[in-house]
Amino acid sequence: MFIFYDTETSGLDKDFSQILQIALVFTDDNLNILSSKKIECRRSPWVVPSPGAMLTTGFTPEDLKKSKNSHYEMMQEVDEWIRSQYMPVIFSGYNTLGYDEPVLAQNLHQNLLDPGLTTLKSPATGETNGRSDIMMLVKAVAIHMPEALKLDKLNDYGTASLSLLNVAQQNGVSLGDHDAHDAMNDIKATIGVAKVIRKAAPQIWEQMTNLATVSGVDEFMAKNKVFTHSFMAYGKVRSAVVTNIATREGDATEIMFDLSSDPSKYMKMTVDELAECLKPQNAKYHPFRHAPKDGQPILMTLDMSDRVIPPHFDDKIAEQRADMIKADAGFAARIAEAAAKARDAAAKPVAPHLPEKLMDVEMSDPVRIKVNQWLKEFNNTQTWADAAKLVIDFPQRFEEELKTEPHIRRFAKFAGRIVFEGDETALSPDKQDLMRRHVASRVLNPDLNAPYMTLAKARKELEQIEQERGSGKAKWKDVTDTQIRSLKLYYTAIEKEYAPYHNVPKAAPPQQGGDKPPANDDGYMPGQSGRSPRRSAANDRFRP
Repeated sequence: MFIFYDTETSGLDKDFSQILQIALVFTDDNLNILSSKKIECRRSPWVVPSPGAMLTTGFTPEDLKKSKNSHYEMMQEVDEWIRSQYMPVIFSGYNTLGYDEPVLAQNLHQNLLDPGLTTLKSPATGETNGRSDIMMLVKAVAIHMPEALKLDKLNDYGTASLSLLNVAQQNGVSLGDHDAHDAMNDIKATIGVAKVIRKAAPQIWEQMTNLATVSGVDEFMAKNKVFTHSFMAYGKVRSAVVTNIATREGDATEIMFDLSSDPSKYMKMTVDELAECLKPQNAKYHPFRHAPKDGQPILMTLDMSDRVIPPHFDDKIAEQRADMIKADAGFAARIAEAAAKARDAAAKPVAPHLPEKLMDVEMSDPVRIKVNQWLKEFNNTQTWADAAKLVIDFPQRFEEELKTEPHIRRFAKFAGRIVFEGDETALSPDKQDLMRRHVASRVLNPDLNAPYMTLAKARKELEQIEQERGSGKAKWKDVTDTQIRSLKLYYTAIEKEYAPYHNVPKAAPPQQGGDKPPANDDGYMPGQSGRSPRRSAANDRFRP
């Protein structure tokens, strides 16, 4: 069983882009469509759509405000629809592992839903859902069985274009230039490409489908001491005959060794020496390879790897080297530790003031239980006023927990924004003003290095698009003067809406009554008023 999905978003940034449209299709193992769903939402007030995204998807400013769904309501429906399907299931799409998967996780996270939705376990069997990517299968076919697909169109790098539009059109799958970038059209084309691969290269289809789960990758490596690992970047293929050593500490990445090299000197290294060797900048000089086991790596048995095995490959030497590595448990332990050390040294710190960025929210068990209960209550409130009260009461309810685990405040921040977007009249006037100031400080931020899209960055990007369009860049050949002018007016309208709230001294807050909640200082947490109805959307399965 598969769930194919595709998203159309406000931009390309995986951490801050809002899903504006999502389509999902549930199929059987033979890729026959059983059910489907397509849903859109309005633009959230603090989101500035990228002009490149607008021009690529064809969304107009009017499209981004006419939907009946808020972002929260759309993501609630997505969560409920996915959970209603049969599981375990393999989630798939085109470039989903590279883009849609992290974007979906972020959007779930920001709406108080489980960001690990695609990796849940089946309630009936306990099996974990799988994650596949038809682009990865296209790459696997291009590497191991290139005659199975027609990939003659080239990209800007002079290598085969793997865009869904080009792959589909060259291989008899219906997808017109003007059909692309509609989520449902893209899904149906993706399923069409999957069917072509399944028929033309059944061995590769079966192998890659088996590698769609971490357990499937582990099972493959347990059965095959020596195998090949390949990846393709910018059309360039890098393949090697390898053996696996160990899983990197703290995640699901397997460290493998290229058996064209003698492992002896590496097996004598300390953890620190191995960590230095494994630094990303040293990748071209060492024989170690990384394979994310939850990223459907391209692993093949030797009898399926004729096209990538080096001409002077000696299977006996490879076996001997693999045996040396497998016999040294200490080497495996040092590699696992060293790989984690190299990863952590290269990791970029997450700014604590940017709660959108999904990170592992560590919580003690008692705090997790208490947060989960609060989230369940929030998602089941019947009015926005009730939801607002839960948000404003959060600091008091979690007073002790916030002292030791202050990062849980992000849940209240998200909830506050959800209420503001859902019905601002549920907030007291001073809290509405506070939220508008927060939105203004974000969308009108003049810093071109801001991590999220701002009006300043959008205008700069639009200027670049105009220059590229004027020079005849094919990507913008269908963009019209009317579209460019419409975007300029759209950004001006957003600016005019929030300019009155930007860099204006804040009025003194009203005197708090004895039974009223304390004033909030972060621009997120609303007050309580109003009687706006809202639908119930229970979700008691959240795992922060």
